[in-house]
Parts: sequence; structure tokens; C-alpha cells
Amino acid sequence: MLRRLRPLGMPVGGGLLLALAFPPFNLLFLAFVALVPLLVNIRGLRFWAAFARGYIFGLAFALPNMFWLEQFVGRWTGSSLLAMVPWLLVCSAFAAYFALFAGVAAKAWNRNWPWAFPLIWAGVEVFRSTIPYLFYPWSLLGASLWQAPALLQPAWWAGPYFLGAWVVLINVVGAMLWLKEDFPARRTWTYVIVAMLIMGGSLLSAFTPVQGEQKRVAAVQPGVDLAFNTNQAMDAKLAVKVPQAIEVGAHVARDLTVLPEGVSRWSGEKPTAPFPIDFVEPTIMGGQRDDAGASYQSLFAFDGKWQAADKVRLVIFGEYVPFRNRLAFLKDFNLPRGDLIPGERVQTLTVGRLRVGGLLCFEALFEEVARTHAANGAEILAVLSLDDWYQGTGAIDALKAGAVLRAVENRMPVVRSASLGPSMIIDSRGNIVAQAPIGTTTTVQAEVLVSSHKPIIVRQWFPWLALAAMTLIALWPVRKGTSA
Repeated sequence: MLRRLRPLGMPVGGGLLLALAFPPFNLLFLAFVALVPLLVNIRGLRFWAAFARGYIFGLAFALPNMFWLEQFVGRWTGSSLLAMVPWLLVCSAFAAYFALFAGVAAKAWNRNWPWAFPLIWAGVEVFRSTIPYLFYPWSLLGASLWQAPALLQPAWWAGPYFLGAWVVLINVVGAMLWLKEDFPARRTWTYVIVAMLIMGGSLLSAFTPVQGEQKRVAAVQPGVDLAFNTNQAMDAKLAVKVPQAIEVGAHVARDLTVLPEGVSRWSGEKPTAPFPIDFVEPTIMGGQRDDAGASYQSLFAFDGKWQAADKVRLVIFGEYVPFRNRLAFLKDFNLPRGDLIPGERVQTLTVGRLRVGGLLCFEALFEEVARTHAANGAEILAVLSLDDWYQGTGAIDALKAGAVLRAVENRMPVVRSASLGPSMIIDSRGNIVAQAPIGTTTTVQAEVLVSSHKPIIVRQWFPWLALAAMTLIALWPVRKGTSA
């Protein structure tokens, strides 16, 4: 029995190591070795045998990585047993992406193409981040490095998928050293040199002086639970807490003030809120916008006049139910605020003297939304979030990691405002320069250097190159005469 289970120990161990690299554990350097056991374990296997090993790896990673889902649903429903159902279902589906990587990587092993592993991994990450309805860019490999901005800079060159590919490249070196009898030292050193050159470039890029115009920005944190409260209680608390928070540091003029998502509503000519919205300085906040019978999750901006920009990436089964009209069993799946409609396009707004790219909560996980803002001339990104559902879970650090990556990828500061937190200001190299303690009623502010950076052209085509490479290798015929 133990003999049969022994081959499973390596994918299980690797998956657990990778989970430890991510929040809430944040042992980030484990990401550079966590894939080695899987890569060694699938060598010489056929596609479906490697697929199975990859699925085991994915489950071992997903169960601890996404335990926040069990905690959140358990608090929402009051039943830990009931909360295990969505947690196990989501983890079971999520593991399939790692299985796909392992199956395709086994075919690359068959051709003796270890150089392809980074591209295959990146291609799978692109696939799961962009597949319609099911897009889920959660815990991309590069995000595990969020606490080490000096290592994040490859994301500026070619995006988060390239950053993850670099981490996989270092794992490939580890696998080649493990299998050193099959790999000449000269070949291994080629991979080592490429990996070290990318690391050197990242360090150089991280410490290059920042250029730009200085602006003072602020993130308001009301300290009000907007998830587990009645509407009346929330409105009563917001009416008191938001003005208190805004007053913190208000003696210094601000170029932009950011309030969280979910504190206002727009159903007429301008938004309404439980607190006074007679703003003097450029300010943005988030809420639901109703227009001609349709509802949107939106950002509302004021700089003497009001503007709105609608969220384009909605949370499946949280903000809309797909196929409701086609699948009978989904017709009665009711959402608290009804089904929302995604915005038609990414809208970058001019607010005061700044071009602002707004990311509403879940949107901050999507690199292409932030990239579009950068292409539209944004100088700063504003994340308006409602994280109160996930307080006390590993999801909080994962959401912070997304904001840090968006800053690095686009070479622009990020102002993140959430009702209970984390509210913070991140500079264009990924350093958190100001942060409010979770649950407090306050405003954090800082001066940051802003400038407009168009995305580097490589960043726009690398995702499609990786996806094409993964697909091509998956369809490539297996070489005859081998065990694979």
C-alpha cells in the first residue's frame, strides 16, 4: 500500500510547499522550489498519468490556499459544514488547471524541452484568467512574491504571466539539478544564467530613481462593516464614520481622495450617500448605479462635476448568475442586489488634475483591466474595495498582493481604499508607503510621484504567445519509441 502511495507524495508535498509561499503563510521563497517535485515526478509519464499527478498537486495547493472560502461562507451561513461544500467544489475545479499544466509539461519532457515549462505555466495562467464567465486570476504564481518588490519588476516588462514564468524557470533549474545525471552541466548553466539575468534586471529596475510629478493622495477607511450588518445600521455608522475619517489629515490639501466601494448609490442625476458629499477636493467613491432598469457596480468621481465609470469584471454568483435564462435550476438563485450588468468598456477618468484608472474590488485581480487604463493614459490607479466579507482570512493578503502587482506592472502608484481595510498607498515600484490598521476609522495619505506610462509592447503580446505555446505543445504528437 505504501509503495503505491509513494509516487503521490511528491505532488502532494510540492502543492503544500506552493501553498506556504502564498498568503496567509507568505513564505515566498518556497515558490522557487515548490514545482520541482512535480516536474521530477511527471517525467516519463503519459499525458493522462501526468494530468492525474498534477491534479493531486493542484488539490494539495488549493485546499489551504482557498480555505478563506470556507471561512467566509461559514460566517455567512453560520454553518462550517455547509461552508465546506463550495470550498471543496471550487478547489476541485481549480486543481484542473494545475493538472493541465502537468499533462502538457509531460509532453514537453517527452521532447526533452524543459525550456517550454515556463511558457506552458504562463499559458495555463492566461487561460484561467481570461476564459469567459469562469475567469479566475486568483493566486497567480508571481503574486507569491508580493512582499519583495525588488523581485516583482519583470511584471513591468511583460506582465504577471512573465513574472510567473521566471519563477517556473528557477524551478526548472532545480529539477535539472535533481536529474543531473541526465543533464550536462553546460545545459543547466544556460538556464541558470538566463534566470540570474532576469533577477539582475529586476533588482536594477527596482532601484532606478522614480521620475514624475509629486501628488498627495489619500485613502479613506471608515472602519464600518459593510458585509455583516443591516442596511440601516451601515447607513447610521457611515453617516458618522466617513466624515470622521475624511477629517484625519484634512489640513493638508489633497490631489485625490479615494473612498471605498459600497458607500453610495446613483439612481438619479447624481449619487447619494448616508454622509455629506459636498466635496471640495477631487474625490472618488464606489456604489451601485441604476439606469433605465439596469444596475451596475460603479465608480463615482467628483471634481466640480460628477462622472461615473462602470465595473467590467463582475464576480460570478456574487454579482451575476450566468445562464440564468437557460438553466432552470439557476432561475431561483437570488442575489442580494439582483444581477448586475458589466460595463461595456474600461473607462479612465480625468479627476481634477489626474488621469485615474478605477478598479472596483474584484477588478484589481485583472491585469488587462489595469493595462487598458495605462494605455488610456492613466497616471494613477485607484482600487475601491469591499473586503469586509473576508476579514480574518488569508484572502486579505491575497487582495493586497493584487494591488501591489498592479502598481509594478503599470509603473504607477495605487491608492487602495476599503471600509475595514486594508487601505494603503503603494508607489510605482510596489512599495507600500502608507497603510491603515485593519478596522480603524482613519485616512492614510502620502505624496507619490505620478506619470503616464504606456504598457511595454512585449506585455501586450506575451500572454498570447504563452497561450499559443501551451496549446501547440498540448496538440503536438508524442514522440514514438519513448515511455511517455
